[in-house]
Amino acid sequence: MLSAQKMSQEKMKAIYSDDIATFKKQFAPGDYNKCFLVGDILYSPLGFSVMSDRKNIINFLLDSKANVNKKCQNKTPLEVADETKGSEEVKRILIAKGGNRI
Repeated sequence: MLSAQKMSQEKMKAIYSDDIATFKKQFAPGDYNKCFLVGDILYSPLGFSVMSDRKNIINFLLDSKANVNKKCQNKTPLEVADETKGSEEVKRILIAKGGNRI
């Protein structure tokens, strides 16, 4: 298994804040399509934002060309939304941007 960078508390707080300026202080554009370890599960910043229902960050990442179908732990962000009971609005946003269950 490839080693993944652990998502720091600061990075998680930046996503939880749902504030784009705070997010940008913790994540470089090159991080947007990486998988980060949270506990024992891998998430992309988009996947973690989906799990946390943080719509501002979700929209920012998608507008910044984050891969809507980036698989971490063999799950796309849309599949993360399905598993974590993500809001229907978040699912609609992902589907509108080309999100798939693959």
